[in-house]
Amino acid sequence: MKINKENFGWIFSCVMLALLLALSIYLGLSGFYFKTQSNYTTDLVLGKNIQVDIAENQSNAISFNLDGSYLSGDRLPQIISIKNTEEEDSIYLRAKIFIYTSDNRTFDMGMVETINWNFNDKDGYYYFDGTLLKQEKVTLCSHVFIDENTCLSTNKKYIVTIVVEALKDDVDLQKIWPLNTIKNV
Repeated sequence: MKINKENFGWIFSCVMLALLLALSIYLGLSGFYFKTQSNYTTDLVLGKNIQVDIAENQSNAISFNLDGSYLSGDRLPQIISIKNTEEEDSIYLRAKIFIYTSDNRTFDMGMVETINWNFNDKDGYYYFDGTLLKQEKVTLCSHVFIDENTCLSTNKKYIVTIVVEALKDDVDLQKIWPLNTIKNV
């Protein structure tokens, strides 16, 4: 085939498509776009004060790293406070803490809760006894501890996650949180 003005556009388009196809095959096989790295770093550090902001009918989770060098039953200093960001309403609160592993397993963890918090063995949540007023803050715990039945590997990193849930103060708690231990309802 002779290159002339009439078929130059077709030949150029075919060559460019062949180059793009070769490039996409190379990048697809090399995993250029799909390289991932398990990175467990967060801005939160064990031992530093943490504040969780929450509003009515929301859930919020925070996480920080934990080395596997801690033993079962170790008490680790960790002050966690929760702030109601609502402008008008009070909220009910509950919180849960657990250790998450890289192989999608969870281990129990506990908190040394402050006054007005009650632990429920059946669902593993800590319930705030009453309502948290608008724009107020309450301390959830002063220490966290690894459950006696949990055994961590020293050469692994773990993620400690605290989940905080809030409900508006005019809901029926027995329907939504049937196992709650809130006393001032």
